[in-house]
Amino acid sequence: MVEQQKKRLEDAISDMIEDMYRTHLRRMQSTMHRCAARCCDDERGTLTSVQNCIEKCAGPLMDAQDYLQHELGQFQNRLQNCVRDCNSDARSRLPSNPSDRDMSRSQHMFESCSGNCVDKHINLIPGLLKSIKQTLERGPPKRPGRDRGLDL
Repeated sequence: MVEQQKKRLEDAISDMIEDMYRTHLRRMQSTMHRCAARCCDDERGTLTSVQNCIEKCAGPLMDAQDYLQHELGQFQNRLQNCVRDCNSDARSRLPSNPSDRDMSRSQHMFESCSGNCVDKHINLIPGLLKSIKQTLERGPPKRPGRDRGLDL
């Protein structure tokens, strides 16, 4: 049962990432490569200026990928916290000297609770996807420490 839940969650996240790639990231990737090619076409450009140009072209895609990774990390942390709470609840209900029956009941309780966590988080994915898309359509948040306004 736990493996099925894990597979369902992995498939749902994989589908979300594939959707993001098809609808946003691939287009950004294409734009980045065309921009970088124009940088390389500048015959007057120095090694440094061309490299800076290419890095500037890659910035929006890298920002989007960082943002997506951050959001997925937050999602995973919330899921892990939910499962951790299930584990704590199941353990706290065990008597000091649990019997096999107590252990089995505790295991069942944990599996049921963690299954609810997985279901809840799978149901959150469409809203998360919509939110990420809206953010990317406005322009991905810049990575900390990056200022694309300076051309060296």
